[in-house]
Amino acid sequence: MMKNPRSTSRHGLAPATKLRLVQHNSLGSWDVFLSLFSSLTEGASRANIILLQDPPSSKGFLPSFQGFKSFAPPIARPRVAYYVSLSFLQQFAVLPFFPPETDDFMPLDVYTPKACFGQMFYPCTIGNSYARPIPPAPHSLSPETAFSSFDFPYLVAGECNIHNAASDPSRLLSSKEEKESAPYFSRASDLGYTLPNTPGIYTLFPFSGTHGPSTIDRSFANPYAFPAFHLWDATTLPSTGSDHAPILISLHPPSPHNGRPGPRWQAVDWPSLTDQLKEWQVHPPPNPPSPNPLDQWFSSALSTLTKTIEATAPRSRPSPKSKGWCTPLLTSLRKEFTRATRKAKKLETLDSYSIARQAKLACFKSIKRAKAS
Repeated sequence: MMKNPRSTSRHGLAPATKLRLVQHNSLGSWDVFLSLFSSLTEGASRANIILLQDPPSSKGFLPSFQGFKSFAPPIARPRVAYYVSLSFLQQFAVLPFFPPETDDFMPLDVYTPKACFGQMFYPCTIGNSYARPIPPAPHSLSPETAFSSFDFPYLVAGECNIHNAASDPSRLLSSKEEKESAPYFSRASDLGYTLPNTPGIYTLFPFSGTHGPSTIDRSFANPYAFPAFHLWDATTLPSTGSDHAPILISLHPPSPHNGRPGPRWQAVDWPSLTDQLKEWQVHPPPNPPSPNPLDQWFSSALSTLTKTIEATAPRSRPSPKSKGWCTPLLTSLRKEFTRATRKAKKLETLDSYSIARQAKLACFKSIKRAKAS
């Protein structure tokens, strides 16, 4: 008997479990563009979506590259653009959005026939930003436009043109730089966004010798996208001739086993630990305090304190079947749902099935919130 061929419709395809992004500022140069895309043709470096800031263009048209389809705001000189691989488009639907308040920001909605990143979310959104300094306003992109409150995975990446100690701890910030970056980081923090950038990794290497390297290319992930964040790497991809480093971003499903070994505080010998902490002394900080010696001093003191606590506190051994997001409330809701389901099957009445359905919805919403937190 002949077997039916595999369906090629989107409904028969696997969910978006993995997503590889590349973020880069191409300085409006065709040479940088070609260098970047030529380095992404290999199997190990293959990307699903490429986020370009300042892409090259001619009379409103973007350059094309085999195997990718471009999306950009409908203006003569777009500042942000997406290049999505054709193989990705064959499996998933994407929809660009053009905010009316600015042309320097462009979200791209990705719709999956099944849940994305192993979670219970069907859409996810990727924002491409290029916050240019434009007087009299500090930047062409406002914090309210870049950071929105969504109940599904949302990642915004691009060039912010702001400096902040969260991603560049060794930089001595001026009062102007702190004032310009504060609204962005404050709004991101209020909405629960996380900065996956590796602190201290530079993304900008100016051609002129008047300015040193810095970090102005950033990614922000909301609470639903951050659990799937697997990699932020600004050192692997080869240089393209731009003064910005190409950044590789990888999203994977969260680990099914989130229970990690930790101290069992209820079993700690507190009198013994208290005596040890009283005897513990911190060496004086280096004088004068410079960034590298100060960091080494702090790391050494923290390591000594951690080892002292770990020597006294026994470690827990979570079961492989345990869930790190499970709480006593979820346990009680699951028991209530199970009890209502058994009652519904036994009585077979509309009221019993309605109660079971309400319990199921309450349990499902609580699990969704717990996984996202």
